[in-house]
Amino acid sequence: MTEPVRYDPYDHAIALDPHPTWRRLRDEAPLYRNDEHDFWALSRFEDVVAASADWHTYSSARGTVLEMMDTRSIDIDGDEGYGQDILIFMDPPGHDVLRRLVSRAFTPRRVASLEDRIRELCARFLDELRDAETFDFVEDFGAKIPSMVIGELLGVPRADQDQLRIWGDAMMRYEPDGIS
Repeated sequence: MTEPVRYDPYDHAIALDPHPTWRRLRDEAPLYRNDEHDFWALSRFEDVVAASADWHTYSSARGTVLEMMDTRSIDIDGDEGYGQDILIFMDPPGHDVLRRLVSRAFTPRRVASLEDRIRELCARFLDELRDAETFDFVEDFGAKIPSMVIGELLGVPRADQDQLRIWGDAMMRYEPDGIS
């Protein structure tokens, strides 16, 4: 008999190869309940798209990261509303107001104007890895590019741009034992 499908986002074995678990979720439990961590998960594309458009039912106001929704977790800054002023954790109409403001910095013309700089960054990071016997693509290359590009768009000095990635990683990192 097949074991019931189980999804734990903190299970390192699942994290190493999540695709079989995700496939089983889609096939066997498209609306999945995890009682241990007190969350529901949608696993089918159409359901996720529908939920994303229905902010009245599926709110981001309590966060989109388990530890932000977990009332048992430690609040890192002593503010019960941690994250409420972060665009991704907001619902309309506040989300819409901030999105309009932020989108002015990310116009197609502005983003296109960074193409040469982005290519330069990619070439530099790849050059640094050229002689490495092995490297972690995400850690050593992929994770660096977004923070550098966002830093360029926001006018953050180049010497400080990697700090954006470090802060972003720290904000989103969580271990269920409360240590991050």
